Amino acid sequence: MFEFDERKLSDSSIEVLKFDGYSKEWADFVFANRNSKTGESIHNYDIVVGPIANDRVGVQVRRYMEHEISLETFLENLKYMKGVTFQYFFGTETAINLLRKI
Repeated sequence: MFEFDERKLSDSSIEVLKFDGYSKEWADFVFANRNSKTGESIHNYDIVVGPIANDRVGVQVRRYMEHEISLETFLENLKYMKGVTFQYFFGTETAINLLRKI
């Protein structure tokens, strides 16, 4: 288990991307990362914070990626998901060094 002081998210020495909820920008970011040709991350942020794309969301992601639904329908469907859970991605050594093992 690790502890993270969220005040560090405003530290100017690290690059942070934060999504406050499901949005077109969040969807574009998720799709771009999932469709990376190399399997590598498509960004250089130290930390990314946003809604988790869990199994329930994953069904909607698949439907959108297979062109079964439009982006507007995708985002509309996500509005009705209960219990939105946020996740933190610590993608660099700088970010990982901000964690404290407990």
